[in-house]
Amino acid sequence: MANIDRGLKRRVVSILIGSIMFFSSLYLVDKVPFNLFEMIATFNPYILYYVGLILGAERMVYGITGNKRLYYLLMGEGDLAAYVLFSMFFFGVFMGIYIGVYALFLQGTLVKIAEVANGFSYILFAVALWMLP
Repeated sequence: MANIDRGLKRRVVSILIGSIMFFSSLYLVDKVPFNLFEMIATFNPYILYYVGLILGAERMVYGITGNKRLYYLLMGEGDLAAYVLFSMFFFGVFMGIYIGVYALFLQGTLVKIAEVANGFSYILFAVALWMLP
């Protein structure tokens, strides 16, 4: 019985993390204008919003269905899967901190809140990956 509760809790947490990541990324893709020069010159994390859409959708699909096929498609399940997991953990932590710091330099209040939520969801994503069996 405890195993069922633990699995259900993981799925609910995955839905929560995926929803935050997906919807904050969707909002930021819509509201932050894309400018290639600005992205290169100011290190704008615009491309990470699209990564957040993909990773957020994956977390929501796993949380709703409990099926790890999409996770294995993104992360792999071979001999080097632990290295991919470890690198995705650090990617999530560093990109979450980077997006959160970048939010300090934005103008709009709602965009700042969405940016901080997006950065926080990357950190939560990394922690959730670390907690996988």
